[in-house]
Order: sequence, then C-alpha cells, then structure tokens
Amino acid sequence: MTSLVIIDDHEALREGLATLLDQSGLEVLGTCGNAAAAMDLVSVTSPQVAIVDVRLPDESGIELAGQLLERDPNLGVILYTGDTEAELLYEGLDSGARGYALKAGSIAELTGAIETIASGGSYVDPRLDRVLLSPRATERMPQLSPREREIMALMAEGMTGEAVAVKLGLSVETIRTHVRNAVRKLRARNRVNAIAIALERGEIALGDQEAS
Repeated sequence: MTSLVIIDDHEALREGLATLLDQSGLEVLGTCGNAAAAMDLVSVTSPQVAIVDVRLPDESGIELAGQLLERDPNLGVILYTGDTEAELLYEGLDSGARGYALKAGSIAELTGAIETIASGGSYVDPRLDRVLLSPRATERMPQLSPREREIMALMAEGMTGEAVAVKLGLSVETIRTHVRNAVRKLRARNRVNAIAIALERGEIALGDQEAS
C-alpha cells in the first residue's frame, strides 16, 4: 500500500483529502498545516510520498520540498496548488519535486499521480502543459543525454522498447531505465508525454536517430 503525508494549511481540505485518499486504498500516515511540523512528520512516518501545498503560512511549500528532498532524496514530493501562475511552476520545477498537481483535479487524478510518483515516475497536471512547454520552463529542464535522445527518437517513430533494445544491442531493462530518466528530466507524466515534450523543445525530431 502506498504511504503518504499531506501538508496543507487548510484543515478541512487536508482532513477531507486524507479521508478520500484512504478510501481510495492509499495509506495516509499523517497530516499537518505548516512547514515546521512537516519536517517532523516526514521524519517520524517515513512516507513514500508527500503532498505539499505550495502556499504555507510559515514557509513556501516549494522551499519545504527542497528541504525534504535534501534529507531524503527518494521521497516523492507532489506540489499541490490552486494556482496556475507561471512563476510558481518555474520555481516548482527547480525544487526537485516529481509531481505538480492542481487542487482543481479530481481525487482519481490525484490518486493516479501519487501512485505514479511512488513507483518512481513523474506527474504534471495536464492543465499545466501550456505553461510547461513555454520557452522559459523548458530552458530550466535538464537536457537529455545523447543515448536518451536516441532512444526517445526511435520511440517517436513508433518503435517499442523491445525493438529499440534489439536495434541498439541493449537490454530491455536498460532501455526502460533510459526512458524513466528521460521522463523524469522532462517532468513528463509518462513516456508518450515525454516524447511530445522532447519534440516540442527540439531535443529530438522525427527521423532523428543520433548515435551516442
């Protein structure tokens, strides 16, 4: 069962969210309403995922995300916000958080985001795609390695992971690792979204089969 904590200064929202996520089969280990309490909560409970409100009363949730990840780089942090301000998204992309969810989303969407993050993936609410693909946002993303570009370009042409592995003489697990890394670097929801982002920002092009 995926475990998580919720950090949000609105008590009714966080407690209601905790109840709904529990009912969805997730394990909510605790909730709190500020950054100071969050550090203790995460330290004591060791969750897989932390849902962090971007606006907290004592500190920015984005700053808190960075502090939590300094302590535990494997923690999956989802920034949770009602704002769609571009500047907040840019800052969030720099925090190390692997998820960015809007409070306007459904519980099913949030549950899916939590499970994706817990399994090592990344998630960005699809309503933020327009901002995420803006030049200012993409300039902040790490660039793909030559091998990652090569693999993503082949997949953009429709090849499966297995076919790419055969073509490049690599194991399927190696291909999957490169794809996971590309998805993480591009802050994508999944492989398809990562290919779209890589094409949009010019990291790969259809027919591009650059060798490493």
